[in-house]
Amino acid sequence: MDNIKQTSGEYFRSLIIVFYGLISGQVFFGLLSFFLVITNHLSSDGSDLSNIFIYIVPVFVLAGFILSHLIFKNRLKAISKKTSLFSKLADYRAALIIRYALLEGPGMFAIVVYLVTGNIIFILLATLIVLFFITIRPGREKVIKDLELNPNDEQILNNPNSEI
Repeated sequence: MDNIKQTSGEYFRSLIIVFYGLISGQVFFGLLSFFLVITNHLSSDGSDLSNIFIYIVPVFVLAGFILSHLIFKNRLKAISKKTSLFSKLADYRAALIIRYALLEGPGMFAIVVYLVTGNIIFILLATLIVLFFITIRPGREKVIKDLELNPNDEQILNNPNSEI
């Protein structure tokens, strides 16, 4: 199968769409859960569950942070050995999606636990993940830095109309 050609601008638009799709899912679900809990639309008393999850959720959140960082860095090392800009960018997109998924999972889990227990600590942990998500938003400069691109590849990425 032939490689599907796209421009640098299209590549970055697709990264941004994935990023905002994943972050908005967490934000909207978190806000909906917060609304349901504070308006007492859920009548479950999850205080017993809260005592259990107070240890489990922070471990998942911490594991998500650590694993997302370690796996992303390992994938970047593997990507740097490639010579083709197209394959570097395709693998970079895959590495980002894995990174985001490893963060989104614990975030959604924390929101579900908040929904069940009503304990504000869990929504705060999910908020922490969303705030971190914002700091790892993809962009041209970040891709160039992460992939340690040569000046020629950097020039291609900086031109939104360049085919990659």
